[in-house]
Amino acid sequence: MARILIAEDDEDLRLLLRLVVQRAGHEVEGVGDGVAALRAITRGGYDLVVLDNMMPGMTGLEVLRACKDITGADRPVMLMLSALATRQDIRNGYVAGADDFLAKPFSREELVERIHLLLDERAMQFAMTPPGSAGGVA
Repeated sequence: MARILIAEDDEDLRLLLRLVVQRAGHEVEGVGDGVAALRAITRGGYDLVVLDNMMPGMTGLEVLRACKDITGADRPVMLMLSALATRQDIRNGYVAGADDFLAKPFSREELVERIHLLLDERAMQFAMTPPGSAGGVA
């Protein structure tokens, strides 16, 4: 079971995302703005963050940029969600530090599949990191 943070300002969507991810077998916490997301990420302990882009306080891109210095096992996988999904928007997400990008609207199945793929990739990266090295997800 992974520990996942959902950062989404739309309360109904945040609740739906939370239920979908919990039903997929994960422990889930939710926050409604970018500042709360950054605080939670900085506290640590998350394996993956589902991060909306358009949030009050700080955008998802700003949160990603603020997390650039978090490395190794302390850095959760970052999955950005956004209705802004032009090629440039997607590129901006990756440049800011997103590990994956999912355009709204999306299906529940697609969300769960992406989460599991990202968590599997994270597990493989850490399994291949020699003991004592600082490797892992950068």
